[in-house]
Amino acid sequence: MMSSTRTPTSALSLTQMTRLLFGLFCVIGVFSGGRAFASDEAQLWALISQTHEKARMLNYSGYLSTKSGDHSQNSRLEHFATSEGEFELIEKLDGQPSKWIRHNDQIQCVIPDRKLILSEKRQINSSFPRVFTNADGSASLAQYYSIEELAARRVAGRQARVLRLAPKDNMRYEYRLFVDKEYSLLLRSESYSRSGELLERVGFSEIVFSSDPAKKPSLIEAGPGWKEATTKILPIDDKKLPYALPQSVQGFSKMNAFCRMKDNSQEVHQAVFSDGLATLSVFIQKAQPGQTLPSVPMSHGAVMSKSEIQGSHLVTVLGEVPVVTLDTFLKAVKWKSQ
Repeated sequence: MMSSTRTPTSALSLTQMTRLLFGLFCVIGVFSGGRAFASDEAQLWALISQTHEKARMLNYSGYLSTKSGDHSQNSRLEHFATSEGEFELIEKLDGQPSKWIRHNDQIQCVIPDRKLILSEKRQINSSFPRVFTNADGSASLAQYYSIEELAARRVAGRQARVLRLAPKDNMRYEYRLFVDKEYSLLLRSESYSRSGELLERVGFSEIVFSSDPAKKPSLIEAGPGWKEATTKILPIDDKKLPYALPQSVQGFSKMNAFCRMKDNSQEVHQAVFSDGLATLSVFIQKAQPGQTLPSVPMSHGAVMSKSEIQGSHLVTVLGEVPVVTLDTFLKAVKWKSQ
């Protein structure tokens, strides 16, 4: 029988010392790396919050390219930050001529071929290049998304940092945000399915960080031969509704709820939910007799919609979310009576 040799505790071998130091370095590396990682995450979330604010404060103009599913569109965007607030112009460069003019939360859609002006008060401010649905949108996102920085890229001829927001569940999409290194403005946003399919991309193909405030667009009045239509937005009293919606569903909190008057006669109720980044709406209205619905959800890039008849009402869920999220919200509608 071979005798075993024991190493005195006061005289560790070179091999044992190496293993001990290696283990110690690993432990130190793990813990210090964890602290650095947490710090990095906080800095990345802070950067995204900064991009949201920069979209409001900066003067910029350029050309946008949007790809959503099989559909693509080009447009021109101008943004002005003045003592009177924000002014914005978005003009379509493809298809039927149209443009959107915005002063703070007042929006007009001008369609020259039809000599029509559609006016509405915006309820949620989350259009590109804004990131969040509200100013503190990043406050709770870490519960639902992990964040990391990828290799830098060039967008519209400018250096951009690339941030990847990966969902922690199947209720959301993955986002990749391309942030200008100099001005911290969002230059491009991409959304991906869980299988890695690119669903939607919107971003600048050209951008200039300057504009003449004197050239800011103004809301216009309908001239001779023009028609103007205004969507009436009315508050709704939850206590008087025949249904109830929860204040939060799987991390999506109710941001707003209001009534749209369709043709000044039919009411369409809309409740807007958001997790701070992704947004969806629940629409509820009276169903039409004999109304038929598509047998499968409708999709347009990242935007999905699904409808069903519940009693005497038509319920539609629409938003930049997977189908499982649509189904969850359809089931979340609780009827007091029908």
